[in-house]
Amino acid sequence: MNIINADLSFRDGLSYGNNPKMVVLHHADAVSCSIEDIHRWHLENGWSGCGYHYFVRKDGTVYIGRDEKAIGAHCLNYNAVSIGICAEGNFNVEAMGEAQYNSLLQLTKSILNKYGISKIYGHFELYSTDCPGNNFPLDRIKKEAAAGENCTSYPGYLIKMNPGLEDDNVKIVQSKLMEKEYDIGRCGADGYFGEKTLEAIEKFQADEGLMVDGVVGGNTWERLILG
Repeated sequence: MNIINADLSFRDGLSYGNNPKMVVLHHADAVSCSIEDIHRWHLENGWSGCGYHYFVRKDGTVYIGRDEKAIGAHCLNYNAVSIGICAEGNFNVEAMGEAQYNSLLQLTKSILNKYGISKIYGHFELYSTDCPGNNFPLDRIKKEAAAGENCTSYPGYLIKMNPGLEDDNVKIVQSKLMEKEYDIGRCGADGYFGEKTLEAIEKFQADEGLMVDGVVGGNTWERLILG
C-alpha cells in the first residue's frame, strides 16, 4: 500500500477534534478522477476542501486528504466520529479491481487497529444516498476486515522511511527492534519511520545476513517479528 500526502491547501475553517468510532466508505461517483479533482469539487461546494481523510485510486495508490484529526465532510451527523475513505470510480456502473480493493482493505484494517474500533459502514447505511454504489464490495470488505489483522502477519506492503506518516505496522517494527536492543531514537515506538528507525533496520539486516536496504519487506518482517 503506497500512501502519498497530497499536500492539499485547505480553506480557513477546517475543524479539529475528530474522534473516530467507525470507518465510512464512499465512491467518487466518477469513473476517473484524482484527489485534486475531489478537493476542487468540495471547495466549489463551499467546504474547507476535500471532505475525505483518504482517497484510494484504481491502481491502489492511497492519497491523504484531510488529517485524521480533522472533522470530515463526507457523512452528515457522523463527520466528527469517523474516518472517511473514498474510492475512485462509479460503482453503480463498474466493478472494483483487485489492486484498489487490496489497498482499500489494508487501509481500512490499519485504521480499525489504530483506533481499536470495528465498525465499517457504506455511506448509504448512514445517510439517504446510493453511495458507494451497488457494485461496491462492501460485504466482502466487512467480512475480511472483521477477520482481524494478526499483528504477526506480514502486512503485504513494503514498509519504508516516511517520517511524515504514522503507521501502526511501523510501531510493531520499532517495538521488535527495541526488544532486540536496537536503538530507534528517543521517541521510541511512535509509528513514524525516520532516520533512527532506518539505521536500526539496516543494522538488524546486516546482523541477520539480509539484504541491507532499510526496507521492511517479507523477509525482514519474518526474521524480525517471527524470528
